[in-house]
Amino acid sequence: MKKTKVYLLLSITIICSLLAAITLVLTPFYLGKAIDFMIGKDNVDMVGVVEMLKIALMLYGANFILTWLVSLFANQVSVGVVGSLREKLFAHINKLPVGYLDTHSHGDIQSRFAMDSELILDGMYQLITQLIGGIFVVVISAYFMFSINVMMTVIVIALVPLMYITSRLVAKHSLQLYKKQQAIAGEISGTVNEYFANNTLLLAYNHQEDAIAKFEALNAELNDVGERAQFISAITNPTTRVVNNISYLLIGLVGAFAVREWGLTVGLLTSFISYSMMFSKPFNEFSAVVAQVMAGRASLERINAILEEPLESNNDHEQKLDGKVVSFEDVQFSYVEGKPLIKNLSLDIKPLSKVAIVGPTGAGKSTLINLLMRFYDIDSGSIKIDGVDLQSVSKQSIRDTMGIVLQDPWLFEGTIRDNIKYGKVDASDEAMFEVSKQAGCHDYIMSLDKQYDTMIALESKNISLGQRQMITIARALLVDAPIIILDEATSSLDVVTEQHIQSVFVKIMEKRTSFFVAHRLSTVIDSDVILVMKDGQLIEQGNHEELMAQEGFYHKLYMSQF
Repeated sequence: MKKTKVYLLLSITIICSLLAAITLVLTPFYLGKAIDFMIGKDNVDMVGVVEMLKIALMLYGANFILTWLVSLFANQVSVGVVGSLREKLFAHINKLPVGYLDTHSHGDIQSRFAMDSELILDGMYQLITQLIGGIFVVVISAYFMFSINVMMTVIVIALVPLMYITSRLVAKHSLQLYKKQQAIAGEISGTVNEYFANNTLLLAYNHQEDAIAKFEALNAELNDVGERAQFISAITNPTTRVVNNISYLLIGLVGAFAVREWGLTVGLLTSFISYSMMFSKPFNEFSAVVAQVMAGRASLERINAILEEPLESNNDHEQKLDGKVVSFEDVQFSYVEGKPLIKNLSLDIKPLSKVAIVGPTGAGKSTLINLLMRFYDIDSGSIKIDGVDLQSVSKQSIRDTMGIVLQDPWLFEGTIRDNIKYGKVDASDEAMFEVSKQAGCHDYIMSLDKQYDTMIALESKNISLGQRQMITIARALLVDAPIIILDEATSSLDVVTEQHIQSVFVKIMEKRTSFFVAHRLSTVIDSDVILVMKDGQLIEQGNHEELMAQEGFYHKLYMSQF
């Protein structure tokens, strides 16, 4: 929602809230007048009574309409602002470094989208409808009380600090508890997502009871913190009511004296008592309102914590790269400061080379790919394409130069057509058909009832793993980038499917510079260059025959698989 519309709706809401407060506070005045018209058995002015009651009835009607408008506009403002906040959060997350998502619970991030945004919505609605309206009622009713009797008004107001101090202390303690409550709720969301995503492993290793125990522990902690937050918030209400009752007793004593000695009418005394109730009511309800506002504030802080995360560094300079020559010059990189993973890496890749990256788990194979695509920035040194330092051009320029196929094929919920054209939405169907044939999935797609318009179900449950991988290969080919990256793209496939896809890779790598991370060394034998990584360092480099002749680390890895 645009700021101008928010301000307009908020202004209208505040005006309606002010008018609603005026109509509410005026009503006791006319009811008091009606009472004064009917004092005495034989001295009832029915005309006056009816006139006063008519005005009171009209004020009640106006108050009903204005209160409804306040609720309507407040809801529009709250929904609009929170909707914009969600959009801002989503856009910000999409521009965060990959490292942020790698190191934070996805379930907790989802919780901030869903639960926290809803709590902000509720808190904002309460703030607009109850707190702002309550302030108007307090101010206007105080004015009318002063106009009736100053001494009784002073008694009512003198007890306000006690109610304020109580509410302030409660708000301070409850805010901390609500923050903790939302943090635990985010942890629960992440745990549930993790367990559902890996349910098969839970069953296979008989860890169901452990999972249940962990969830129950988190849930119990959430309940405990929630109960404490509600308990502390609830203290305000009975405390303020005790103060109110003391106020009513004192008003009764002083009011009786005022009627007898100062000529205060019974009707005005009745009006004053109504005003004192109106004056006190916002303070009585303050605990419930504060509880929701504090919960919303705690949630807003959780969302702001993400919004304050620095965005992925980027250079706005756009430059088309041919992707012919790739070089690493004395590159150093660490995920955690002070713990280097890639050390003093230097290498030069010729055009159209087929480059295999091998090594044990944790050697830095995929990290090398992440650095090439600038998912992470290096600590020192330089990575260049065609002599252009990647730090000097935009990440869009870099990624336009590359197509990528990952180990876990990702397809979104939509048609096969949409998925293949994901990287190039304006591509023609003919181009789509051609890359699908190259990837080996065209015949399969054409055998489906709706062919390329077949809907892919959530998490791609209706398509086999091999077919999903071939569709992602077609997607990478459609981009027609000069560099293609295959990050263990066949390691999760069965042998038959892997052999088929490997034959596809052989064809598509002929016309491109290719980097592929490999676990099975049988797939790298015909590579132009094999980079052997260990402990973040390039320890050997050469083709298969050269490396085998050296009888070094590569030779040891190769022989261990055969």
